[in-house]
Amino acid sequence: VDDCDGLVGSNSYCPHRWGHRIYQVPKAEAYLSLTVANRAAMSGDEQGGCPALEGELCVVTGANGGIGREVAGGLMADGAHVILGCRNMNRCEDAKRDLDSRGYRGSCACSRLDLGDVSSIREFAAGVERDPRGGLKLLVNNAGVMGCPRDGPRPEDDGHLWPNHLGPFHLTNLLVPALKPGARVVNVASRAHQQGSLRIAKSKESGELGIQGRPWTWYGCYARSKLCNILHAAELQRRFDVAGRRCTSYSVSPGVVSTGIFSNLQWAPLRWLLTPLVSRFFQTPEQGARKVLQACTSPALEGRHVLYLHGGKESTPSAMARDPVLAQQLWAASEALIGRGR
Repeated sequence: VDDCDGLVGSNSYCPHRWGHRIYQVPKAEAYLSLTVANRAAMSGDEQGGCPALEGELCVVTGANGGIGREVAGGLMADGAHVILGCRNMNRCEDAKRDLDSRGYRGSCACSRLDLGDVSSIREFAAGVERDPRGGLKLLVNNAGVMGCPRDGPRPEDDGHLWPNHLGPFHLTNLLVPALKPGARVVNVASRAHQQGSLRIAKSKESGELGIQGRPWTWYGCYARSKLCNILHAAELQRRFDVAGRRCTSYSVSPGVVSTGIFSNLQWAPLRWLLTPLVSRFFQTPEQGARKVLQACTSPALEGRHVLYLHGGKESTPSAMARDPVLAQQLWAASEALIGRGR
């Protein structure tokens, strides 16, 4: 990151964080800051049982590896047909071969999805709607990135907001009409949201609501996108309720999991040296997936409004993540940004 001078944050007030204090975390230790309470998360592996998903249509984004692949496998084990939404089709086909070889009674299919490309999102959603099974039982917004460079001059072009929030937000909106009664939408969030901050304001040029400012570091950008995941889940649930839709929306933090999301970080080439540390503090993809599957299928959550789960347990997110006004503002700003395209 070109402007963080070796730090993820500063414990002084920062104009790019809009008056909110942020934590001083050395960049090389940023991933370690996420391991707080992760040992507890690793112990809460119970799913609570799964209702029948036999023949039901499910979508898992970012299913080519890591948590996403294991979530898809868990759903296939319960008889679901899972559409694997991935940008890299070669890796997606590899994942499909692996999942098919496990002998699950369900099935899966690959479909290209680039969450940074509006046209790709629309094509993917149209394909889901054409599926002959009819009706979507579950959408898991799992795909995400971390440590990516900025890709444009605007506040939303921070390398994280499009793939982690705006893309999943748009995909969800396109698939809402296809959701069956009792369907669930699950956003994979993170404890990192606690370090995230967000300000929505009208643009002086267009007068439209937009996301203002940009964190100084990749970690701040990532944390902001995870905050958006929880706010999105909250506002989506409110809209389900207003519309009388018998659907539920959850956000879940699986804890820190050893997956490819860390591949963009500067320490990634030295990962083999950190293997003892990773095995001590990081969960396996299978362990992380169990936390997500709980939000996807647990009967204990049926019909209940639970905004956020961490490590397999109901948890309270940050005060900003619980702000209903901010959630509505983010929704409006997200619609405006998607309307303008990339």
